[in-house]
Amino acid sequence: MGKSKKQVREFHAAKEAAEATDSRLDTCNDAYTNGAFKYLRFLVHLLAAAQFSYGIYYHYFRVHWPTDLQDEDELKARWGGKFKYLTFLNVILQAIYHTVALLNDLFGDNRVTGVTKSRLRSARDYVFAAFAFPVAHNVCLSFWVIYMWDRELIFPTALDTIFPSWLNHVVHTNVALLAIMDLFTCFRRYPSRLSGITGNVSFILLYIIWLHIVRYFSGEWVYPILEVLPLYLRYLFLALLVGFNIVCYLLGEFVNSVVWEPEFKLLKQQKAKQC
Repeated sequence: MGKSKKQVREFHAAKEAAEATDSRLDTCNDAYTNGAFKYLRFLVHLLAAAQFSYGIYYHYFRVHWPTDLQDEDELKARWGGKFKYLTFLNVILQAIYHTVALLNDLFGDNRVTGVTKSRLRSARDYVFAAFAFPVAHNVCLSFWVIYMWDRELIFPTALDTIFPSWLNHVVHTNVALLAIMDLFTCFRRYPSRLSGITGNVSFILLYIIWLHIVRYFSGEWVYPILEVLPLYLRYLFLALLVGFNIVCYLLGEFVNSVVWEPEFKLLKQQKAKQC
């Protein structure tokens, strides 16, 4: 039984709509994976990977505690080393993330697509969503808010002589700025909210456990603010740290959906036409 003229028209209209969607996606991918946009993304990742790698080197090998500390104070400063600070762990995390992103730029997949076969791309997207973006903004915002309130609670003036201001901005400011630049230059699908927040919360809870281990062996909290807070406020502060990390995750997810809304709509239309 032949198709009616109406059915034929609907078939051709649907076919033309699908072809138009595919054409827009092809145009989008051509602009996104070639030309100026491609080099901008590569430059962001190269700059970030180099900057954070050098920051780790300088922080670890060139920033030293004063040599006139008493034995007890030296033990407190030495136990856990630089790895007891979320700032230092975060800059390592950022260096790893941007290196993976750089490798993906060279060998992986940057197309606007619903499904990618690139493991580098999958790793890049998950690490950014669950760890790199939220932890960078948690560190940046928490540090500068406490610093403006009372810097002695987070970054005592005594550190000014051994911790250069440029390094302070690399580890406390640029981590967030470069994460934002990355968000605007890399199309990504966020993982499921359960998967992303599980990774996000696991990271910050492990760090809080690590804080207590350092406290047990050194006899001193890593951050002076934890020393001056009474017990109930101390754990309220740590709970807020976890909660704020989740808020930063949700913020990244929301901004990503807004920035890449046109691309998500095209992918949704393409999927609907294939069904």
